[in-house]
Amino acid sequence: ATHAQRGAIETTTAPRRRPRRPAGEKPPPDEPPPTRMPCCAPLLALAVLATAAVGLCARDGQLAEALSPGGAPRGLLERAYVCSYVVDATVPHLADAFTQGLTIANGTLYESDGLYGHSQVRSVDRISGWTIASTRMKHHHFAEGIEVVGNKLVQLTWKASVVLEYSLPDLQLLREVPVSIGREGWGLASDGRTLYVTDSGSALYHVNPDTYEVEKRLTIHDPRLRGVGKDGTPTTGRDIFGVNELEWVDGELWGNVYPMYQGTASECVARINAATGEVIGWVDFRGLLARQREEVRRSPHNYVLNGIAYDERTRQLLVTGKKWDKMYEVRLQPRPDLEPTHIEKHCSLGHPSGQRVG
Repeated sequence: ATHAQRGAIETTTAPRRRPRRPAGEKPPPDEPPPTRMPCCAPLLALAVLATAAVGLCARDGQLAEALSPGGAPRGLLERAYVCSYVVDATVPHLADAFTQGLTIANGTLYESDGLYGHSQVRSVDRISGWTIASTRMKHHHFAEGIEVVGNKLVQLTWKASVVLEYSLPDLQLLREVPVSIGREGWGLASDGRTLYVTDSGSALYHVNPDTYEVEKRLTIHDPRLRGVGKDGTPTTGRDIFGVNELEWVDGELWGNVYPMYQGTASECVARINAATGEVIGWVDFRGLLARQREEVRRSPHNYVLNGIAYDERTRQLLVTGKKWDKMYEVRLQPRPDLEPTHIEKHCSLGHPSGQRVG
């Protein structure tokens, strides 16, 4: 949603399982535990064309080989600049949760929920959506991205210029740390060595996880898209503004895109090379917002897709949005037939120059 307080490409949905109860509702004592569908790897390479629906979307041939026991056709993977998705499972999500951060660590799902006076961090049961533990934040703190670093959870704030640290698993506040990273706090993720932070613009910050000092500043840039120079002339390549909630996924940095200050909202996720800032591909998640309740559908610029969580152990990929009452377990489908013009036409990235509105 706004921080002022702050044709779809969806593929066929997998067969539905047992209907899920609303988030927060506990199961009756005599109900047997649900049978879970085996997790599908969101980045499995295409070893046999007969099973080519589940794919690794990567341009890096070495990464493709590492994840493909049978060896994927490299040309096919390189052409998969755009991916669509299949929904394998629908999971309850707290409907009043203004999702700003989502991550999985040691099998536990953590969520950061925003809005002044309502911000909190919580651990969540991945089957029922029930809150396991939570900590409310001060009224003047607006929750943003989160990441587990060692034995603590780290949380950004929107405009307060502080990082909050919490103990695990009880989420008790340990300390507030003043920081100077960017103009605002938005997305946060880590590869285990470096923190990656976005700030509403096109910048990607490499941050020391011990000191919170900025070590490097890059520009998130897609060389395949058409841009506009300062003088208004067309250019090759464009900067990507408003990269929001972040997640580290099999060696790539994934980011929801919310060009809020450019007056638009996107249902696409950028796949970023964190070492260079280059966008190496996109996932088009259009169609998920249309599944939400009417209140959310009526305000698509506020209740946006915002939340990616990836379990490295099971390769389960979860996505959700702000005030959505559903979370989705998804797997990807490469679309080598789609060109950069598809992203320009359907992903609502705002003005190529990053010009602000309002």
